[in-house]
Amino acid sequence: MKIDKQKLIVALLLAIFIAFIPLGAAAPAGTIENATVETAQSWLGVRSIHGGNNTTAIDCSHLVYQVYNQVGAKDIFFQKVPYMKNNTDYVNTSTPAPGDVIFWQKDVTQNNKTYWLATHVGIYIGNNQFIHTSFDTKNVTTDNITGVYYEGMPYFAKWSRI
Repeated sequence: MKIDKQKLIVALLLAIFIAFIPLGAAAPAGTIENATVETAQSWLGVRSIHGGNNTTAIDCSHLVYQVYNQVGAKDIFFQKVPYMKNNTDYVNTSTPAPGDVIFWQKDVTQNNKTYWLATHVGIYIGNNQFIHTSFDTKNVTTDNITGVYYEGMPYFAKWSRI
């Protein structure tokens, strides 16, 4: 039996190419959201310190960055809260889903001018609950949206490239 080398090479290359095509390239619905909530929950109890950025101590903006980075958010980079809110990769949503980002905005007066400023951020986990770095407990904790930051107003968003 004579084998055509050119056909064999083409067949092998085709087989290799097919082997590297991911089966089901899109994640099943809810997978990323569940992974985001589970990852955020893994940070519960970590000490809250302004400027902290690891499992020893973390602040709110680093917490959101670390969680989204761990679940594979594409092209995410660290930003402080006001800059995060203005980043166009965080897409506003009026119907929050578990895994979304929740920003807290309030009036801030500086140099006799009042600004509507994002001052805190966390991860929404559903049922009006969110995970964040608590000013009260000084660690990463779960709180209810209503009543925690009564002087502020929540704004929900999601990273557009997960």
